[in-house]
Amino acid sequence: MFNQNFISANRLRVHLLVLGLIAGCCATTVDAATYYIDSVNGSDGAAGTSTATAWQSLTRVNATTFLAGDQILFHTGQSWSGQLHPLGSGTSAAPIVISSYGGGAKPIIDGSSLSSGGAVYLYNQGGWTIDGLEVVNDSGVPNVGTLSGGFLGGGTGINRSGIFIDNESAGVLSDITIQNNYVHDVNGCFACSGDDPHANGGIIVVDDASNVAFSDALAVGNESYNNVQILDNTVSNVGREGVVFWDNSAGLSYVVLAPAALSNNVTIHGNEVYNVDGDGITISGARNSLIDHNIVGAAGLVTLAGSSQASSGGIWAMKTIGVTMQYNEVYGVLSAAGVDGQAFDNDFYSDNTIVQYNYSHDNQGGFMLMEGQPIVGGTNLTVRYNLSVNDGYSGVKGVFTSEYGTVGTVNIYNNTIYIAAGLPANPIFCDGCFPYGLNGNVWNFDNNIIANFGTGKYTNPAGPYVAFSNNLLFGNHPSGEPADAHKIIANPLFVSPASTAPYGIGSVSGYQVGAGSPAIGAGAVISNNGGQDYFGNPVSATAAPTIGFY
Repeated sequence: MFNQNFISANRLRVHLLVLGLIAGCCATTVDAATYYIDSVNGSDGAAGTSTATAWQSLTRVNATTFLAGDQILFHTGQSWSGQLHPLGSGTSAAPIVISSYGGGAKPIIDGSSLSSGGAVYLYNQGGWTIDGLEVVNDSGVPNVGTLSGGFLGGGTGINRSGIFIDNESAGVLSDITIQNNYVHDVNGCFACSGDDPHANGGIIVVDDASNVAFSDALAVGNESYNNVQILDNTVSNVGREGVVFWDNSAGLSYVVLAPAALSNNVTIHGNEVYNVDGDGITISGARNSLIDHNIVGAAGLVTLAGSSQASSGGIWAMKTIGVTMQYNEVYGVLSAAGVDGQAFDNDFYSDNTIVQYNYSHDNQGGFMLMEGQPIVGGTNLTVRYNLSVNDGYSGVKGVFTSEYGTVGTVNIYNNTIYIAAGLPANPIFCDGCFPYGLNGNVWNFDNNIIANFGTGKYTNPAGPYVAFSNNLLFGNHPSGEPADAHKIIANPLFVSPASTAPYGIGSVSGYQVGAGSPAIGAGAVISNNGGQDYFGNPVSATAAPTIGFY
């Protein structure tokens, strides 16, 4: 049994304050407390509220319902085995904070002994900050899983995650921040016996309503999240996913979207994600969200033949409204059997997406996948001021790939594409595209540089609302190269282009055009052009711009 010190420190933190004797009124306030956990010198029978009276175990922490403003601090340089699952919820003004003290290496939460689930776990809890932990969760046995029927699940693997946040019929959970953590060596599943396989891996925030009725999902705030921030974490050697926000309450499977049920204000910023079995960074079921300044390197490393989960992407959005992906570097994403493998993907039912200021290189499937909505819904997509180097090198799809006919308006402008000699990359590939012009669908491709020294070809969308204008197409000119009344085929005069892509989003100035380039001032004026190029240089709203990302 826990001693009386705990009762005094925890339950009697509520004090009555006399606000006015004449009025005879009073109110209650809560004094936030700080708890210390020391696996070497702590004691679960201690008060826990000072370094000298620190607790020792996760069991002690998990038995406590914390209050708004509390802090739970783990001693640096130490480790704990099992699952960290503290109770309680904070507020936007006073979140409950998990962090560290002592000034050494990050404290380690090791979930390897768990049969399933997350090493760090919150269930139906809002108002939390998880800051500065090292988290692992590798059972030590193969866990990709084998197929046993079903669409997304239906396998034999076991869901495992590093940090796992779950909302299951808890309404709107707000103000969750996951920052400065190192999550690694998580052997999540690809064909899973439990939840959707997208809901396991490194850092996972999920609304678990995978079977929510569509009529219920139409209700505003049926269950969702607001203000989720995943910031400045390093995630490596994980499966299936790297970093995921996945709100299933927004609709069933891939074919229904209930906009009123979307989560709001998700930010995925400054993370480094390496060596992932499946997707690097994924967002589904959210509006007004930002994915920026992240690095994804080497994703899609595992595939499962015959599965709906055959392959993966670097950064992608599905069932979203108003997502911006910017200032990210993505490289080394693999595809399987011609499926996916792109750096970026605007997937089913994603509306008003902006993909800008990104650096994509050496991704087997290509730079940009644009998927249509074959049943209902619409997509308005803008792709601008990005650099792609040696993407789509398998030659199966394209640097730009449209599938199923992207519905709505697609504007692709002021990007620079470089394809080195010998690569079979197709600059543009349209796979099963419905004719543009149906329902007013529009596809504009303007002011782009394609330096194509490879052997690939063009398979372009067609229709009355497909337009190519003011592009510079240099190098090889295969059949299918799009007609463009203002096309330039002269050398763009790059400053110092490297045939092997450099690493680092700030290391690409060699792909700028130099003095005397025919691209300078040769572009078409684009309305609402974002106001600046890849390097932050202003772009006029009225004067003809330079073609390309610079």
